[in-house]
Amino acid sequence: MTETARRIETDVMHGVGLEERPGRMAAESVRMADVVPAVANGAARAPRTLPSLIALRADPRLAIAEDSIRCLICGQTFRQLTNTHLRAHDVSAVEYKQRFGYNRGRPLMCRVLQRLYADRAVKTGLASQIRSRPILVEPNLRRLGGSRTIALEELLTRRDARRRVPVSAGESS
Repeated sequence: MTETARRIETDVMHGVGLEERPGRMAAESVRMADVVPAVANGAARAPRTLPSLIALRADPRLAIAEDSIRCLICGQTFRQLTNTHLRAHDVSAVEYKQRFGYNRGRPLMCRVLQRLYADRAVKTGLASQIRSRPILVEPNLRRLGGSRTIALEELLTRRDARRRVPVSAGESS
């Protein structure tokens, strides 16, 4: 038995769950009994697809909460999905976004951290140094078109927006 497997078994005997050890999967994403044999066999983590993870993969917007973001590969919860974590899954941030249907510009971090970084950029003057976006400044460029792939996240957001549009009194059937 490896040192890691012994440490996990000791934690199980003393009632320490995975969520109490940093850098490990949350207890809700995998059962401890599934991890111990996998680690003993030399695998770092037991690949499990749980119903909650399947639901998050169907609508990836739900994986980003106010104070956390869930990795849709392993189920771990973070404040930010770093390149280091994604590298452990052999994917880049671009590949991760494509695989799960995020928009290209979507930051892989919780909303609190997004606001913190945005506020800091404004305070330090970084926001004023960001280049202008010609398509916003010159509406004529929009007419010229251009095609891009529409991510799952955008399709879901558009669908939700259409559902929220109230029917006006003059359009009743």
